[in-house]
Amino acid sequence: MVPPRALVQSWTCQPRRTCSQINSCDEAQWYLNSCSWGRKLDRDGDGIACETLC
Repeated sequence: MVPPRALVQSWTCQPRRTCSQINSCDEAQWYLNSCSWGRKLDRDGDGIACETLC
């Protein structure tokens, strides 16, 4: 099993992602909180990115 920290290190803000390209709720939330474009993943502005994943 890969430690969670190793997974986070593989996520990057480039290239920009859409919810269909994201694999987990944790990954979506990381983009939301870490990338300048992350707010686009939270369409209704409730602080939860890619709600179909979460």
